[in-house]
Amino acid sequence: MKKILTISVLVLSLLLVSIPLIRANVMWQQPAEILYATTIILDAGHGGKDGGASSRDGLVERDLVLSITKMIEESLRLQGFNVVMIRCDDQDLASDYATNRKREDLNRRVEIINTTENAIAVSIHANAINNARWRGAQTFYDPKFLENKELATHIMDAMQANIGEFTREQRPISNIFILRNSKIPTALVEVGFLSNPDEARLLACEEYQQLMAYAIFEGILSFIEFMGLDEPILEVGD
Repeated sequence: MKKILTISVLVLSLLLVSIPLIRANVMWQQPAEILYATTIILDAGHGGKDGGASSRDGLVERDLVLSITKMIEESLRLQGFNVVMIRCDDQDLASDYATNRKREDLNRRVEIINTTENAIAVSIHANAINNARWRGAQTFYDPKFLENKELATHIMDAMQANIGEFTREQRPISNIFILRNSKIPTALVEVGFLSNPDEARLLACEEYQQLMAYAIFEGILSFIEFMGLDEPILEVGD
């Protein structure tokens, strides 16, 4: 099993070297000094005392998803997009005197999402269940808006195209607080199962995190292009 994991990481590293050549047509070649009207809100799930899921080797969801989210942020900023990070460090959004930290944290995340103009939102999480055999990244969306499904679909397609081992599909769901209460196009990404030992070891590798981040980044750009939200509003220096 260790040999298989080592080979997988090597293949992923080779894929990362060739990333700019893998896909095309999603504005990758646009100069970074162009600024776009669309703002991308990135929500790294959990934080602070709320660690979320964890692997048996000690990989914690709050740390994993923050790492991947920062990689996505960097790529989007280099591309010329304004990015709002709901959290940038290991903290939740609840106040020191919150009586229900989880509720206040979620309410504040939704407030940021719904008060940001011309925006879309992507929430990054990691999965875990009692059955260790389940694996694979997946996207979720609230079906109340067609744009939610489109965003989730574009990200899922990009993950399948760049990582190529997922049989899962985007899935509608109506009981996730952030998705249910968001008033803008929003998707939630589960980057994999920390309860699956092999996938957890992959997710612990920086190379795999970079590949996952690139796939999500590409899916976001694909959605923006598909929706016609890729018109530049300013060129620095003009």
